[in-house]
Amino acid sequence: MAKNNFQEYICRPYCSFFKTGEKEDMACRGAEIVDLLVHKGLINAIELPSLKKDSSLWERYRTDFGDRICSPCPFRPADCDFQAADPPLDNEPCGGFILLALLYNNRLIRIGDLEN
Repeated sequence: MAKNNFQEYICRPYCSFFKTGEKEDMACRGAEIVDLLVHKGLINAIELPSLKKDSSLWERYRTDFGDRICSPCPFRPADCDFQAADPPLDNEPCGGFILLALLYNNRLIRIGDLEN
């Protein structure tokens, strides 16, 4: 799925990897899922939680989200250190993963919402 207006409300504010003009024809799987949840009306793009950089939150959902979000992500094979076998200590996931973790942690979505 190509990025569209969601790069403004997902990628730019949540993703440390987002660079204007680079790979803009691609989106991480997490961003695609958030966009789908917005289009389904399950979440409101205007009311997304504020960015909270908290690695314990990301680690808590690494396994739960790994199969649903990360396995099919186009960035995982070459660009994803977060799901690597031996990740660097200072890594962080993509903005889509961060936002989904925040939404789930705040009980705004359920694990079942991440399916399809």
